[in-house]
Amino acid sequence: SSSDEYQAAQATLARSFQGRFDKFVVPCVVASGDTEDRKGTEPLSFSPHNTLYLELWCPAVAPSLVVTSDKGKTIFNFGDIAVGHRGIKKVSIQNISPEDLTVEFSVLNPSGPFILLTPIGKLPAGETQVLTLSFSPRESILARETLDIITKRDTLSLTLVGTGVASTITCSIEGDVLDMGYVIAGESVSSSFKLQNSSALPIRFSMQLDSLSSSRRGKSQQRLPQFLAFPAQRTEVVGTQNHSGQSVFSVIPVEGVIDPGKTQDFTVTFSPDHESRYFSDRLQVVLFGKKLSHQILLKGAAREHMMFVEGGDPLDVPVESLTVIPTCDPEHREEAEELKPILVTLDYVQLDTDVPAPPATRELQVGCIRTTQLSPKKTVEFSLDGAASLQHKGFTVEPSRGFVERGQTKTIGISWLPPADFDLDHPLVVSALLQLKGDVKETYKVFFVAQVVSGP
Repeated sequence: SSSDEYQAAQATLARSFQGRFDKFVVPCVVASGDTEDRKGTEPLSFSPHNTLYLELWCPAVAPSLVVTSDKGKTIFNFGDIAVGHRGIKKVSIQNISPEDLTVEFSVLNPSGPFILLTPIGKLPAGETQVLTLSFSPRESILARETLDIITKRDTLSLTLVGTGVASTITCSIEGDVLDMGYVIAGESVSSSFKLQNSSALPIRFSMQLDSLSSSRRGKSQQRLPQFLAFPAQRTEVVGTQNHSGQSVFSVIPVEGVIDPGKTQDFTVTFSPDHESRYFSDRLQVVLFGKKLSHQILLKGAAREHMMFVEGGDPLDVPVESLTVIPTCDPEHREEAEELKPILVTLDYVQLDTDVPAPPATRELQVGCIRTTQLSPKKTVEFSLDGAASLQHKGFTVEPSRGFVERGQTKTIGISWLPPADFDLDHPLVVSALLQLKGDVKETYKVFFVAQVVSGP
């Protein structure tokens, strides 16, 4: 009965059936005598004079409504539909009776996934109208409901079936942050990640960068610059952009379909055209054109030279002007070496117990950027002057000098214990010079500010 041939034959017979009247006569014989004293094996006594005849009239009529679409089937399977999305079915209904009919419908579950979008009120004789049904699952379920189409002559029942499937995407990036690290300005570096479709449906995806969003441009023009806002209000994730106007970050592929159980590889390219520590953007993974699946924060930094220092307290704002402002006359740039400041604050927590507290600690990272440029320098050399003087003030710096290979970083550990003559009312402020030698020579003036704070 589930075959297409059976359904087509049934629809044809419903149209050609002219009606039939059957009459059945059922004899009902009544036994006589007292049945209470009768033994179980003794047969009952029947008399032909105690016979009643029941006459059944059984008229068979053709249905007034038939389904003309999908070979007359009355079971409509929407199949697998992603949660939050909608499947549509169109059903053609014809009035094959000789009179016009008023049509009513049974009530579908108002909290269920099935909806009758285009109900009808009247159906003239011989005419066909189309009903539109939708299936919008809100969870992973197997749903089944019956929709009755009711007329004064009879009722046509439609069975609606559908399966809600959650569209599940897993990302290989832990924490949803992709840090591209440091790169030489004007060069590019690429990193890859994967998205896996863990659901039973093919998933259509698109990748969207916040820096390219048209809606973001209008909102950003109405917002105060970040350096004028309070730190707690700094929610903008799009950082410094290229002077050229080209995107700092790019991703391929931009859109496509991931089949069930399959994995899609993505490549993110970071291409800064000037020096900055604050390149950032947000990559949004959008499914089916509307569902936000993942938000990946893209970060990167660029330098003109092969060395960098990270760590310490922030001394600048995370938003930069795209206007190029020369710091000094190019002809006299080499005459006075610029000292770049680094602030390192250390808070020694003094406990109320007799057990001495551990020293206050901080870290600095010295790095050597991997580059495609031909350079005789393969490493960066660093050295911190005045280590003995720092030690006399309670500071320990390890290592105070060393080498960093290309593509590597080295951590400089800084710890502080207050000396015996330390004044609790005045923070200790000392400085030292950190020199880096690579393709050029750079000098940083590191300010160490240490103080004692009370413990909990």
